[in-house]
Amino acid sequence: MNSLFGNHWHTQEEQQETDHWVNYWLQDQGSLTKSIQQVCSQAFNVKVLIHHFITAPDCALESMQLAKNDRVLHREVVLCDGNETLVFACSLLPEKALQGRFEALYDMGSRPLGHWLFKEPALKRANMQFTQLQGNNPLFERLDGHENKTITGRKTLFTGAESPFLVSEFFLPGLKNRANT
Repeated sequence: MNSLFGNHWHTQEEQQETDHWVNYWLQDQGSLTKSIQQVCSQAFNVKVLIHHFITAPDCALESMQLAKNDRVLHREVVLCDGNETLVFACSLLPEKALQGRFEALYDMGSRPLGHWLFKEPALKRANMQFTQLQGNNPLFERLDGHENKTITGRKTLFTGAESPFLVSEFFLPGLKNRANT
């Protein structure tokens, strides 16, 4: 979990050099889910890897405006084109924010979070940072075949709920030839 918040995240100005294909996806300001669906040649699907509540990690307390023992919904998914994994996403949604119109996020099943985020006018992208992690990072332990690769990602704080939502997305090699440029 520390991989999501450590000091290896950078602003756009500080971002390390990345391949052109990754830059295309990093700079996408709309719904990544919608953009991914547009480049799928098979059936787009979301595979849920983790969906449960945990105590908020210490390293996330400040950015997510949480107290020491607050709980967050920890959700990890992969966005796929058929069986090919394209994006690994990890989200932390504060339990105290999942009320009223945000209550539907408790049980999304295999529905993509991105569709919901961009249909909700109260939520705004407040902060985006970028990183490059090795494929053998513990964050990716549920993925196969990426151990020897560098994986580029972004994390975004969405404000507008009682506490911000944190969404991180990592762009897997399956996306390499799929940019809609």
